[in-house]
Amino acid sequence: MKHIAFDLGAESGRAIVGEIINGKLETSEIHRFATQGTNVNGSLRWDVYRLFSELKEALKKYAKTYSNEPCSMGVDTWGVDYGVLDKNGKLISIPYHYRDARNIGTTKVVEEKIGLDRLYELTGIEYMEINTLNQLIAAINMDDPTIKSGEKILFMADLLQYFLSGVAKAEFCLSTTSCMFNTAESKWEDQVFDAFDIPKKLQPETVYGGQVLGNIREEIAIETGISKECKVITPATHDTACAAVAVPKLGENVAFLSSGTWSLTGLELDEANINEETKKRNIANSGGAFGKILFLKSLMGLWHIQQSRKQWLKKNPDLGYGDIVIMAKSAEPFYGIISTDDVSFLNPKNMPKAICEFMKKTGQKQPDEDDIGQIARIIFESLAFKYKASFEDLCAASDRKIDVLNIIGGGTKNKMLNQFTSNAMGIKVLAGPAEATSTGNILMQAYGAGEIKSLEELRQVVINTFKPEEYMPKDTVEWDKNYIKYKQIYTQLF
Repeated sequence: MKHIAFDLGAESGRAIVGEIINGKLETSEIHRFATQGTNVNGSLRWDVYRLFSELKEALKKYAKTYSNEPCSMGVDTWGVDYGVLDKNGKLISIPYHYRDARNIGTTKVVEEKIGLDRLYELTGIEYMEINTLNQLIAAINMDDPTIKSGEKILFMADLLQYFLSGVAKAEFCLSTTSCMFNTAESKWEDQVFDAFDIPKKLQPETVYGGQVLGNIREEIAIETGISKECKVITPATHDTACAAVAVPKLGENVAFLSSGTWSLTGLELDEANINEETKKRNIANSGGAFGKILFLKSLMGLWHIQQSRKQWLKKNPDLGYGDIVIMAKSAEPFYGIISTDDVSFLNPKNMPKAICEFMKKTGQKQPDEDDIGQIARIIFESLAFKYKASFEDLCAASDRKIDVLNIIGGGTKNKMLNQFTSNAMGIKVLAGPAEATSTGNILMQAYGAGEIKSLEELRQVVINTFKPEEYMPKDTVEWDKNYIKYKQIYTQLF
């Protein structure tokens, strides 16, 4: 049976067709499209209707290639963002983007009404001002009518699956990103809803990855030309959970890094780990596939490069990501360091300028804003240091030691960053699969269709299909010395 993975990230989306043949996964990309937010009347939103039209375009291409051969499909996206349905099942308004400025300052409300410590104890989720809870607080502060008239919230992947199937349910993994879900007890946390006067009627029914939601809507089948027997099978709808399930081997001493616009550093646990140590280190117990817990730190990843490239394209219209890496190789090592998660990098109008201003603020020499190679190298080295610091937190809070790091996702194509990560951490790094998220999406659908019986069998398909690229640490003395400087700059900020 063929499975269509709709994998949507913050910058782009893709539709991948996959099929398990002789124990290996065979895939082909049938459609790729831009995602990204759009400014509407002074706010940053997701044009979810355009995104849905891209999904239908992919289905048309599938029908053209494979006729009306039955299939399944499932959607994964980033976390936290949501849409609100009314009593008639209609989407009330265009969903906000997590980078919209309305969330700024909502931490004060959280502190006043429940406190960050108590919120963590109830949910076990890493606190960020982009969380769904903060977005709903902002909506209430704005007297947004969707809160009063809404009947149910659905996260972005769940919303798109609702458009496809007519079944309005929220998958476990995305639900845990909201900061309103009790991960340890696997239920919506009423105490959080009550504390902020969020109507509990908004709580959607929760399902788990691998569940068949139903057949595709008949009108969509007719419009796109695919079989009416095609089913919507929910994967682990959080893209990080889809990627993690496709890590070839995760064990006691193996960690993973999902590398993309965001970087997610993580360990896989059997149950939630919520205590004073994890609270202090702000570590997320995020939902994973097969009921696993992803012990995570969420970091701004290649966002800095993506936004810098947008600026550089104005003078260098043909600049590709590969060109940026080549230029970075010729730049001065350890010229300077940035704290990649600093709030100034969340959504600046000019990323290279923001980086230079950060370096000035922290007493470092500044490169030229147009020095592509130098700024890129600063970003790559700083990300590697951030990964090291993040895993130090994860290991300290879980009493684990990491011997191997498996990097997955689009960032695996950046060989310089892979090597820098190995250098900074002083351990072996395995890179791949690059399309881990769509791979996990497809294999979770295969599990739901009965083709795969367990997590172990799923990961064996990954091992059979992909051969990771190996990196061993180099120049560790120099990297260790500069890591001390990184920590000094970080301490200076806080």
